[in-house]
Amino acid sequence: MKERHDALGEQERNRAPMVEIFGGVFALLMVLFVLLNALSQASLQERLESTVSEGNYKIGWGQAGAGYVIITFPDELRIIETGEVVERGKICSSASPFPRYAKNIYRRKKQQIIFTLLEGSVPTMAEARLCLMKIMPGKRITIGWIIANNELLKSVSLDDIPPYIQDMKK
Repeated sequence: MKERHDALGEQERNRAPMVEIFGGVFALLMVLFVLLNALSQASLQERLESTVSEGNYKIGWGQAGAGYVIITFPDELRIIETGEVVERGKICSSASPFPRYAKNIYRRKKQQIIFTLLEGSVPTMAEARLCLMKIMPGKRITIGWIIANNELLKSVSLDDIPPYIQDMKK
C-alpha cells in the first residue's frame, strides 16, 4: 500500500509542473487576447468615425463647391445621407426632415442640393424647391439636378449604392 501511495505522490509531483506551464501559457494567451481586442476595437472605431462623416454622398459641383444628392420619385423624395423618406405634399411640413437637412447644407458656402430626377418626379422636385425658398427667404440658394434615366442608373456601380436605394430599384 505504501508503494501505491508513493506512486501516486510521484504522479502528483510530475503533474504540478505541467499545470503551472499550462496556467502560465493560458494567462499569457488571455493577455494577448485582451491586447488584440483593444487594438482591434480602436481600429474599428477609427474606421467607423471616418465612414460616418458628414457628406459621404456629396459630389463636387461647380467652382469648388459640393452638392448633396437627393433622389426624387413621383410621390416622394429620399435624402441619400440619412435614408429618410418624405412624401410629396409633406416636404415642407414641420415633421419633415427635409427643411432641417436643407438648412444644414445651405448654412455653408458653396453647398447645394442636387436633385436626381427619376421619371415623373419633376413635381416633387418643384415642391422641394418651393420649400427651400420658403424656409430661407431672401437667401440666394442654388440647386442642381440630374435626369436619371435607365442608362444613367445602369452606369452606376451597384457597390456604391446604399442598400435602401438598391431595394427601391427592384
